[in-house]
Amino acid sequence: MHVGGDLPFGGVRAPRAPTQKRSLLLSAPQHKPTDEQQHAIDLFASGRNTVIDALAGSGKTSTLQMIASHAGRRRGLYAAFNKAIALEAGRKFAGTGVTAKTVHALAFAQFGTPMRERLGNKRPVQWAEKARILGINDRYLLPPDHNALTGAVSRQQLVGMATATVKAYMQSTAETITGDLVELIPSLTGLKPKYELELRDAIASFAERYWDDLTRPDGQLRYEHGAYFKQYALSRPSLPYDFIMLDEAQDSDPLTVQIISEQTNAQVVTVGDAFQSIYGWRGATNAMDAFQGDHAALTLSFRFGDQIAEYANGWLALLGAHLRLRGMPGYKSSVWRTDKRVPEAILTRTNAGAIWEIVRCQDEALSTGIAGEQKAKEIRDLARAAVDLTERGATDHPELSAFNTWADAVEYAQSDEGEDLRPLVDVIEKYTARKVVRAIEACVPTENAEVTVSTAHVSKGLEWVQVRIAEDFHPPRPKKGVPQPIPAEEARLAYVASTRAQRHLDPRGFEWLADYLAEGGWVEGNPAGAVIPALSHAVHVEGESTPAAVPQAH
Repeated sequence: MHVGGDLPFGGVRAPRAPTQKRSLLLSAPQHKPTDEQQHAIDLFASGRNTVIDALAGSGKTSTLQMIASHAGRRRGLYAAFNKAIALEAGRKFAGTGVTAKTVHALAFAQFGTPMRERLGNKRPVQWAEKARILGINDRYLLPPDHNALTGAVSRQQLVGMATATVKAYMQSTAETITGDLVELIPSLTGLKPKYELELRDAIASFAERYWDDLTRPDGQLRYEHGAYFKQYALSRPSLPYDFIMLDEAQDSDPLTVQIISEQTNAQVVTVGDAFQSIYGWRGATNAMDAFQGDHAALTLSFRFGDQIAEYANGWLALLGAHLRLRGMPGYKSSVWRTDKRVPEAILTRTNAGAIWEIVRCQDEALSTGIAGEQKAKEIRDLARAAVDLTERGATDHPELSAFNTWADAVEYAQSDEGEDLRPLVDVIEKYTARKVVRAIEACVPTENAEVTVSTAHVSKGLEWVQVRIAEDFHPPRPKKGVPQPIPAEEARLAYVASTRAQRHLDPRGFEWLADYLAEGGWVEGNPAGAVIPALSHAVHVEGESTPAAVPQAH
């Protein structure tokens, strides 16, 4: 392993003190709504359900505050995406008739409280114990003419499929557990339809026993939060509010959509940005279209000026969006690549990319923070797993567990399939795994950092004065020389990342976009030719006159 370079810890050199940051956030006007905000308020005043399409930085929370101030004595619920947002919203809606909660909190009060003791029991239940509880006493034998890759399904495999079926049931709007929810393992590929139906029914019956155990306070299986949320949805709750405001509606899971949509005795206001739906990897779907009502749009961004708005509109155009962002009049912003400024934030595509940026910043004596407590833990865990792999030749971390040696990981990172792992391999080859861990452990709270490193997913909802897009965003690999589309969720993630800056955006991570589009590339769901971006030069370096590559909005 090649080892080189030093890091600014362990007495090499101390990082500079963080500079004083300036907040450039422009608050949406509270005394006089914009025309778009007034339209949303008027729709609410009509008593009809309202859907607000709010583009990045367009003052959706302040618009909801304005709506709440026009509600009079009516009782309202602000349904938040997570607990942190609910707590912040509680402060913002203080003095109004609006209560801020997550829908999960409503469910917990009714169905989670009786299960509090089970929720606190984190003891894992091994598959053999699960098999006993579910009555899976023997393997499942298929008839001789089964046509599958295997003639028998082991007890452990049956337990695994039953467990996965219950999870699918808890995340779905299905009333009962049926064989349609069963996902068969790959070795059952080719199984004759009549035998597949019988097997699905058998697994569904085991899953029903699993669910029955979860609904009892004296159950033996490990209890999860999704269980009481599913019970709550099945109870068809009628929420005791006159109106409900659902924020970040695009990220709502199917059960939340069902619960809110069924509130026929309350006026429902949903607000969100369909093009910030970026959690498909964990089962979420873009839910904006699931809500019915009169539409309002918020397109004036209070976060940045025309230049950043224009760049973001390029991604909206490629996604086939009909709305376009407008920058704040008189508010200057810029988009180009620069190494003359220290960005307040660097946004990465992957955890491995984040590790590379953390080490690079510390190598430049910049105090560095990691956005998001959970994300910081994930990044530390990945770095420590790299230590285990380099020193012991083994780790159980899911991103590295497939490798028997560090050399295997290095070889994989050089392949097209391993490009997401490449930043981690490169930084460890340069500094060693232990130095990388020390660099991550030397990170400071973000409020004390000169540079905050964040994955693009975590950056959603955050903003900084100057933002740099890291270079671990990649175009799709062509197949047999034919361009492949950018997955729609990846394009939405690019839109999110491109709209976090208030003053300056360095889009170097998307430098490949101009060439990719010129070669016939497109975004999934928006066929090539549906949008013909007028692209300028690929990169604008500070001090030159060439603008950044921006697909022009139509």
